[in-house]
Formats: sequence, structure tokens, C-alpha cells
Amino acid sequence: MKALKIYIVSLIASVSLFSCNEDIIDITPIENNTSNSFYANEIEVNQAAIGIYARLGRNGTNTDFATDYFWLASENRSDLLYIAAETSAQNDQLELRKYLISANAGTVSAIFARLYAIIKEANSLLARTNEGEYIRYRAEARFLRAYAYSELARSFGPVGLVTAPIENTEAVKLPRESLDKIYAQVISDLEYAAANLPNFYTGAQAGRAGSVAAKTLLGQVYMTMGGYPLNDATAYAKAETVLSGIISEVDGRFAPDYSKLFILSEENKHDIFSIQFSSGNNGTGSSLPGYITSSSSSGSPFPEWTYSSYNTQGQDMRLDSVLIREMKTNKDKRLAVSIDTGFWSSTNVTTRTWVAKNIITKFLEKDNSNTLIKAWNDFPRNFPILRDADAYLLYAEALVRNGKADLAKPFVDKIRTRGGLPSLAVAPTLDDIKRERKYEFIGEGRRYFDLVRWGETEAVNTLAAFTAHYHANTTGQAPTKKDLLLPIPFNELKTRTNWEQNFGY
Repeated sequence: MKALKIYIVSLIASVSLFSCNEDIIDITPIENNTSNSFYANEIEVNQAAIGIYARLGRNGTNTDFATDYFWLASENRSDLLYIAAETSAQNDQLELRKYLISANAGTVSAIFARLYAIIKEANSLLARTNEGEYIRYRAEARFLRAYAYSELARSFGPVGLVTAPIENTEAVKLPRESLDKIYAQVISDLEYAAANLPNFYTGAQAGRAGSVAAKTLLGQVYMTMGGYPLNDATAYAKAETVLSGIISEVDGRFAPDYSKLFILSEENKHDIFSIQFSSGNNGTGSSLPGYITSSSSSGSPFPEWTYSSYNTQGQDMRLDSVLIREMKTNKDKRLAVSIDTGFWSSTNVTTRTWVAKNIITKFLEKDNSNTLIKAWNDFPRNFPILRDADAYLLYAEALVRNGKADLAKPFVDKIRTRGGLPSLAVAPTLDDIKRERKYEFIGEGRRYFDLVRWGETEAVNTLAAFTAHYHANTTGQAPTKKDLLLPIPFNELKTRTNWEQNFGY
């Protein structure tokens, strides 16, 4: 794990050293185009593969992909978080939460560009290595390309599809391909990755995608295709088939204690695929804990948890109080792991006061003596993109949708009992699975995308009701069908004449 993280540091610093051809790009705009002279041996191909993974981390920016995408553009737009008080920090977060985001938003552009950077670098590796050689690295590149396209599809809808380096003049002519074509490419890439990677990597290579990650992502893709907007009813059977084949491997990664999923000593033991982070002020730390809630520009709001100069970056975001009450009533163990209901204002026990706030602290390393953490965006905890509960609950949902609810019960019960809840008395319903996903993945960016795939009406009504409850007196607006996608960034539209903006923007 640590070896991979350290290697990524060197790749971030050196990626521009193998960029010299300004005429060859994947999709405009593109930076750091890859030199034809690279990929000459396995060491260089391995470096190139690690460089693709690095795009999910900080990658020379203040924020990482998990913060921009899973926190700001997903969790922040769901029915889990609300704005307790508006601040001058992070206006994009405010506009995303209030459904006022525009095509000019920097966060939206950053997400779009980062996903295409992954695609660009994957295409470069695949174009400059031959089929039959460096198979492991080609499979990793295809996994990462598939991952990027799957996120582009569910966040932006139809986008440009390119699978090889192309000239700039051709890139700007790319059409917005249909979701069917995009998902066909995603499926092809994931099937190749699944067939050519080991189940998991361990030791110094832990954190790299394996066959189980490819199959879990493929199951998620099929479940997404089965829902809104494609509503492909045949996709649920395909999801069941692919997920059924990895359950025994997932069993081997299962952590009976939910808290074990989010501690440093257990990293890469239970995740299926996660973004790797480490502290030390070397550009590989996580920025997500900086968005827990707002604070002044200097001075820690959490003196018992973090070093004295720590400060947060986002709006004053709180977790839904109704959800808190439900989990307390149910004595759900996942509550204490995922959130805190407040913190002390000082380490001085005689003068401090209790600050009551329901905040997600799942990825905050609570250790004010940790001298390795150097900045608000230097936290060490990995961010799980796929883990055991994804495989179990997606498989259970596929079974229920395919009329096999009785077969789904053991997988739902496994998640429930780990959370301290009793097993279900009868076979699970879709509502049971939806509820478990809501509790299980607090803070992990699943909820918004779940609501969307479960249907336009359900998503809009759920989000609108939440907005009416918490934001009736703000200057935001009620969500509509428009808000089920992000806008295509303006800087993409202005270079093309054949792309139309997403509905409503």
C-alpha cells in the first residue's frame, strides 16, 4: 500500500516529463500529452499505469476526486446533508446543494476534466503497448478507463467516446455518443480487466484494481443500466450473474466489525477498490475531512481531534436529524462510526463548551498528536469506491428485482447484523435494501446516484421533500429533472458546435 502511494508522488511530479506532442490528444481540452518515447519497458509502463491511478488523488490540486465528486457533487446533493448556515467558503458546494449550479462552475469542470484525463492516459498506455504484452497493465488501464466512462455517463449523460489518441481537430468533432454505446465500451473494458487480473493485489501493490473490482464495478454498471434513465430490464439478470461469481471472494474481505472498515491499520484489507491516501505533506493526502463543516480561516474547530492549525473548507453541513434519530432508535452501530453529534470547543476541561452538530467524521483521523498530518488536505484515510457492502447489496437488489428475494436475505442480513440490527424476519423488499444502503454508505457518495437510478419520480420527490424541510427559507430552488445530471462544462461546449447542453441548464 505505502509503496504504491509513494510511487504516485513521483508520478505526480514527473508526469509532465513524458509530454511533448501537442497535436495528439484524446479529447479537448487536454494537458500533459504523452510522449511516444515512453512505454519502452515494464518499468515505464508500470509508472504510466500508476500515473492513471494518481488522477483519482490530489494530482497537484488542493482537492482530490473523492472530495470533488463523491462529497461535493453527490453526498452534498442528496437527502443526507443540509446547510445549517451559509458561509463565504466554497460557493460551488453551496450552489450544488441548492440546485443552482451552472456550467461555469469550477468543480463541475474539474470533475469532467479529471475523468477525461484518466481516459486520455489509459488510451495512451493502450495505444503504445501491444496486445499480448504488458497484459496486467493494459487490463488496469482498461479498468480505469471503464471507471471514468461509467462516472461520466451517470453524471453527465451522453459524452464523447474515444478509445485511442486522436488529433485535436478530430477531438472537437466528437459527437455525444448514446449511453448504450458508452456502456458497451465500459462492459467490454471491464470484461477484459476481469479476465486478465488477479482477484486482488496485496502487499506493496495493494490498492491496485483486481478482477473482483472489475466484476463488482460491472455489477454496479448493470444495476445502473437497469434503472433510470435507460431502464434496461435485462440488465438486472446480467448483474445477478456477474455478482454471483464473486461472492465467495467478497466473503473473504468481509469485516465483521463495521469500524474496521475505516481505520488505518485495516486499510486495503476489506475494500474492493479505493483511492489511496497518505499523510506527510507530499501531495497524496485526502482533502475530504476538510469539508466536514465550516470554520474560521485558521484554528482547529476540533481541538481534541486535530492539530491546532487545522481549518475546514466547506459550508456548515449537517447530517439529516431524522436519519440520526432512526439510527439511534435502532441502536445502529454504524452511526457512531460514521458521524459525531458534536465536539468540545477546547481541550481545557474547565472552560470548554459542547458544540452540538451532526457531522460526518468517517474519514477524519482523530489524533491531535499526529505530526505526520501537515495540512487540512493531508489526511491519510483511503476512500472506498467499492467495498464488501457494494457487492452484497447490489447482488441482493438484483436478486429481488429478478424475483428471488428469498435468496437475497443472507446478504442483507449480513450487513444488518454487522450494524447491530436483527436479521430480517422475512425475505427483503426493495425498500429494505434501499434503507440499508442509506445507513451503510453515509458519507461515501452513494446516496444521490442510488436515488437517480431508482427513478426520476422517486429521486425528484425525495430530494424536493428534503429541500422543502431543510431549505424552505434559503435562496435555493426545489430540484427538478434537470438536477439528475450535472451540466456539461461551458469550456467544453464553447469548443464544439455539435454538443447541446443538458436539459434545463
